[in-house]
Amino acid sequence: MDFPAHVFPKALFWVANALMAFVFFAALRRAPLRRLWNNEFTHVYFAACVVLLLLWNTRAGVLPALNFHLLGVTAMTLMVGWEFAVFGVLAVTVGSIISQDGQWVSLGLNALVTGCVPVLVTESLLRLAQRRLPHNFFVYVYINGFLAAGLSILAVSVCGALVMWLVDPGSSRWLAYQYLPFLPLVFFAEAIVNGMIMTAMVALRPGWVASFDDNLYINNK
Repeated sequence: MDFPAHVFPKALFWVANALMAFVFFAALRRAPLRRLWNNEFTHVYFAACVVLLLLWNTRAGVLPALNFHLLGVTAMTLMVGWEFAVFGVLAVTVGSIISQDGQWVSLGLNALVTGCVPVLVTESLLRLAQRRLPHNFFVYVYINGFLAAGLSILAVSVCGALVMWLVDPGSSRWLAYQYLPFLPLVFFAEAIVNGMIMTAMVALRPGWVASFDDNLYINNK
């Protein structure tokens, strides 16, 4: 998703920037910042940010604002927690703006829709699964890995289309014909990639996954 400054009204960008600032400081207040002193965590975290930057800059677009690309935010959220995921997607958005010579006024809107929306979906589904579903390895992988990733990119795509429609109501028929039919494809692509990453992580490097607990999901099952 990309929201060029010349396409949307400036007021929308400033409201989004204010909301993004609120989310950032809320994450900063709750984040366990002492984890940054752990070299293993910082190596994994910054490597994940680099991978996200590459994913976000490999895209196919149908409009200047509507671009399909893998997000990878679900895997990052499950691995480092929602607070550090917010910091990560904000840093990746900054990197994308620099690499594409974008305008800084669009930082908040891009970070909110492309980054914070999937963080919210993933974290919400994780908490719901932990409260309502059995604590099982397969529940974690399929619900919090595959399903959360697919729902996340659907939420991002719908939010992007909604923003475009609010700015230009006449685009609704075009969106229904040229954009929305591709959503099942991106759903399965995002779900498969994130699901495979999380399966590999919890099987080979469970210590890298902050949301996974061997005692909760595997031991005594």
